[in-house]
Amino acid sequence: MSNLNYSEGSSSSESEDFYLPDRIYYSGNAYALEHKGTYIPLKSASDVSAHLKSAGFEQADTVGILCAIRTRNYVTYIGPVAGHPPGVNISPDSGKKFLVTDGPLLIQGKPGAFPFIAAYLRELFGPDPMQIEAATAWVRQARENVVLKKRRPLAAGVLVGPRGCGKTLFIEMVRHLIGGRSASAYKALNGETNFNADILGAELLLIDDEQAGREYRTRMALAQGIKKHLFASSVRIEGKHRDAITMRPIQALLIAVNSEPEHLEVLPTIDDSTKDKLSLFHCCHASLGGLERDEIWEQVTKEAPHFIHYLETSQHPEVLRDRRTGAAAWQNPLVLEILGDISREEQFRELLTQCSDITHMIEEAGAWDGTAMELETSLRDDPKTKLGAERLINHGKAVGGFLGKLQAAGRIVVTRRTVNGITRWRIASLSQEQGGKVDHL
Repeated sequence: MSNLNYSEGSSSSESEDFYLPDRIYYSGNAYALEHKGTYIPLKSASDVSAHLKSAGFEQADTVGILCAIRTRNYVTYIGPVAGHPPGVNISPDSGKKFLVTDGPLLIQGKPGAFPFIAAYLRELFGPDPMQIEAATAWVRQARENVVLKKRRPLAAGVLVGPRGCGKTLFIEMVRHLIGGRSASAYKALNGETNFNADILGAELLLIDDEQAGREYRTRMALAQGIKKHLFASSVRIEGKHRDAITMRPIQALLIAVNSEPEHLEVLPTIDDSTKDKLSLFHCCHASLGGLERDEIWEQVTKEAPHFIHYLETSQHPEVLRDRRTGAAAWQNPLVLEILGDISREEQFRELLTQCSDITHMIEEAGAWDGTAMELETSLRDDPKTKLGAERLINHGKAVGGFLGKLQAAGRIVVTRRTVNGITRWRIASLSQEQGGKVDHL
């Protein structure tokens, strides 16, 4: 093997300002080659050797060069990171280097009118001017975070509206405005999988209500996932066959939910710990000028630079400003009221699943049968459900009301009948009777 000084040597075919090994990076399980500002993935050392040979390096030198690349150009990660431009970055958390292979595509703003987008937003978010301001502030802040390359917490945006009302177009428009990349994030956020590297490169994270579970524990797991991923200063990223790393992706989350109560169940319970982490928007039907899908998108892309200019030259209203997040979380009163009712019903259903008398009867006899008063007694007598029952059941008709709503929504399998003027309930299952179809993103 000939002697080769990695830091100073060059091949005969390389110009003085382009030394190929300086542009090859190694992350432990992959390589990447920088070429004219683009990073090309190389799967193996053999691929690297092939490029070295094509650049004029001798076969005898490639082993030494590979060893030097692995030590001098080692990075902890190779791939996209949301909100980060291409190139070698240094983690402020670990001090280690990582290579960002491609960054967001940010459209530049320019003065001009955006009548189609303005009309669409007015139709989608209805007559309440504050809701339009809140939705606009959310988009403005999501884009600003990416433009400034600043990881900052931002409440998840929740779009609640009927199927086909125009929620999907809003999602596509936001993706277009904040970098052009999106990823489905439900499994990564609710804890179904520990591997979340596949969402690392997307500025816009998405959840739709067909993906999401309606169980109380699942909803609370989603709330914790939103808090950990969007509101922490950094995120632990894990991929299959990769060491975990800590990153600071710049991301926003949109959740699309149909307006029927059973679909709203996928959302976390709104309480003191989650209220500042969810912005709830009630969506109406947007006519979109009667245009076809391609015509609609043509109008959006045509007006997007003008809308961006408006976002960049305007500010959030004072009431929507927040020192920590930039744009304060906002909740539509109607959606908040509906969620409040659903939360109480779901808490009641959760109590039923924890009560030994009820679950035992369903398992042994195929169903629990009795009056609302008998059901309440069972809940109050069971140590596991006593405190919850005392807090939730605050009047004589509460149990019957909860059962009636759960029956109407199909969230449990329950029937009722009247015997000698007394209403009796038969609970055959505490799981959902059936699920509805929803629109896809």
